[in-house]
Amino acid sequence: MTKKLEEFFHLTPTEETPVTAEEQPPKTKEELFAEADTILNALTTAEKVDHALPTVTGLDAHDVDMDDIADKAIKTYQDLLVTAGNTPDMHAGKMYEVAGQMLKTALDAKNAKAEKKLRMIELQLKKIRAEQNDPEGGNGKSKTGEFDRNEILKYIIDNKPQNSDK
Repeated sequence: MTKKLEEFFHLTPTEETPVTAEEQPPKTKEELFAEADTILNALTTAEKVDHALPTVTGLDAHDVDMDDIADKAIKTYQDLLVTAGNTPDMHAGKMYEVAGQMLKTALDAKNAKAEKKLRMIELQLKKIRAEQNDPEGGNGKSKTGEFDRNEILKYIIDNKPQNSDK
């Protein structure tokens, strides 16, 4: 609170001292390494997404095609508006209807372009999550508690007491 507010409401002054970096207890080496590791993991994940998107082929071609379709649809819309303004009312209604359809086509083309980009980003994020959950790359070793029968038998044989008769 400010002094003026304290004086206005007749409150006792509060002495709040801000905590400075000198007063905070120093972090241990392990804490610093753990913090640095989490930051590096987050940065590498973001870099993977950034690097993976440009490597997707065909994304730019789709963008160019959708832009061309949208531009042609808008130009046709404008031409139809001019033409409909110069025709009798009996025929102008159908021209305005088709002009509206051209605007819808332009909007659909722009939306398809945006949806394609969002879909690619979503797929890249799913891929990164899958890599984080399975760092071995799907080589058969699972960390979810599922084991291969041969792995279990090997574990039992290795941990069998030496003086056992069974």
